[in-house]
Amino acid sequence: MNAQKHSSLALYLTGPFLAALVGLPSMSIAQSPPGLVDSNLRVRTVVENLNQPTSTAFLGPNDFFVLEKASGQVKRVVNGVVQSTVLDLAVNSGSERGLLGIALHPNFPATPQVYLYWTESTTGADTTVLSETPLLGNRVDRFAWNGSTLTFDKNIIRLRSLQPPFAAEPTPAAGRGNHNGGVIKFGPDGKLYIFIGDSGRRGWMQNLLNGPYQPGDPRFGTDDNFGGPEPDDAHLTGVVLRLNSDGTTPPDNPFTGIGHVFVARLEGGQEVPANASTARGYAAFFLDSEMTSLTFTVTVAGLDFTGTQTADPADDLLAAHIHAPAPRGTNGGVRFGFFGQPFNDTNPNDTVVTPFESGVGGTVTAKWDLGEGNNTTLTAQLPNILAGQSYINFHTRRLTGGEIRGQIEENTQVTANIRKVFAYGLRNSFGLDFDPKSGSLWLEQNGDDSFTELSLVQPGMNGGWIQVMGPLARIGEFKEIETTMFGGNLQQARWPPTNIADSPEEAMARMLMLPGAQYHDPEFSWKFEVAPAGIGFLNGRTLGPQYDGSLFVGAARPFLEGGFLWRFHLTGNRRKIGVDDPRLEDRVADNLAKPDPSDAGANALALIESESLLFGRDFGVVTDIKTGPNGNLFVVSLSNGAVYEISRRK
Repeated sequence: MNAQKHSSLALYLTGPFLAALVGLPSMSIAQSPPGLVDSNLRVRTVVENLNQPTSTAFLGPNDFFVLEKASGQVKRVVNGVVQSTVLDLAVNSGSERGLLGIALHPNFPATPQVYLYWTESTTGADTTVLSETPLLGNRVDRFAWNGSTLTFDKNIIRLRSLQPPFAAEPTPAAGRGNHNGGVIKFGPDGKLYIFIGDSGRRGWMQNLLNGPYQPGDPRFGTDDNFGGPEPDDAHLTGVVLRLNSDGTTPPDNPFTGIGHVFVARLEGGQEVPANASTARGYAAFFLDSEMTSLTFTVTVAGLDFTGTQTADPADDLLAAHIHAPAPRGTNGGVRFGFFGQPFNDTNPNDTVVTPFESGVGGTVTAKWDLGEGNNTTLTAQLPNILAGQSYINFHTRRLTGGEIRGQIEENTQVTANIRKVFAYGLRNSFGLDFDPKSGSLWLEQNGDDSFTELSLVQPGMNGGWIQVMGPLARIGEFKEIETTMFGGNLQQARWPPTNIADSPEEAMARMLMLPGAQYHDPEFSWKFEVAPAGIGFLNGRTLGPQYDGSLFVGAARPFLEGGFLWRFHLTGNRRKIGVDDPRLEDRVADNLAKPDPSDAGANALALIESESLLFGRDFGVVTDIKTGPNGNLFVVSLSNGAVYEISRRK
């Protein structure tokens, strides 16, 4: 690993970083000293003149590590003074990349291990050039602490970083470098939680089972020029991961009940003999860990599902089967029929056929249970399926022996990666923390132009992105804002906002619900995006009993109150946001505009219904909030280059 750099490039400026974070032009903003609403509290600067600090980790009272995004340096601050640089990594800090997150082993310092989330440079030096990072350039590594320096110990995971332009996504010409997430924390269960944003991907973890392209498009069933949409290593994005401290997968993760994941890409060229059919299909299969049922969904374009929609009767769909044993290039007998004859599902409710509105093509969901089959059983066929010697095909009047076929094959990366997932369907965030009272995980999420979210993350949560942001009941507002305002592109060309569903029911039906997943609305949201960043709980009564257990949320934009600091209190069961303002009873701040750095009026409208939440102002871009060893609240400001301490006045 080329971790230590040998030279230094010019540091990336704060303005462009902020612009990339919120999709706005670069700007510079005059900054006033931070202030608080509660006159019983005060703010002091612990350390300043840092270069884009992102996060901290306390070693003891008045002793902490602080990370710098663009320099790749981990600095040790003792009694308010930078004592030393304990590690210097060669980072790619273009856009939202860089040295982003830190976590100490739960048994630190007895177990002197430090975990860092950072984006690797391929040049051996700091860079902001978007292309100068490997495909899996976002990485979490474990380092050993000897009291004075950090030394590389072990890579925990590598995640998607490179976002080059390609034919279906040519702009910007230099590619992209946003939505990397970067927050890592150990939970009260001793497990390491890692957040990575969607990195511009549009696949399974973004609730697009078939990828971003519509059926009939030759790219259907892919994400980008690296493949997908299934979450192999290059497409495991938009998730919270939960890992053991050594990077292995805990057996009690929410999706470890999924034993194997298979995909099949159906086309005429895979039939034996091959044909030139223009029909296409894509199928996903999930075999449970007990190997008692195989559930699958297959989407097909170009075949007449109803037999009445085209003038050509030869394309009428007659039957669909799973065949085996048959390696690629060979034929095998029917082992399970799920459409037409033979039909081998003893529970007909397991199979649902949904033609497209046109009738040409559609989706079939089905389930093959243990004792079912055509003169065989799933039990008998499991060895063939696991060995990749089974295929799925669709038969028509034109080609009664099969018009399109796809080999059912497992990508072991996909199976392993899904088991690592704690939650998915997430867009981007730099704010994640555990409630010290309940142990529950909370996450803020940045929307595109609408519906910033604050969520209680339950095991197996599907956050709904890209099908919805904000409460499901408000999907009409989500679609209206994203299609008619601010450019209307969801930051990608491959899946435009015109694809957003027209009803909550339609949105739910489109979500990819892994076995064991569940969707629930955010606990709080803002109608127009306000771009929070770091979040953190206060644990203790040092600031006053009214603040114990409060959740604080910082800004990713310094032009909303100069960088707001909001405070939320939770209800008694610690599962809901408590509100005092009657306008917030629906847990949605119905602000009237998206912030604009050049329009003070828009900024005022953006803060409507958030007035009662205001705790502090002029904190700039807040990337980390946490309780210090002394019980005070510590706030990291990336744009101010400082760490602040909030304490009670004597």
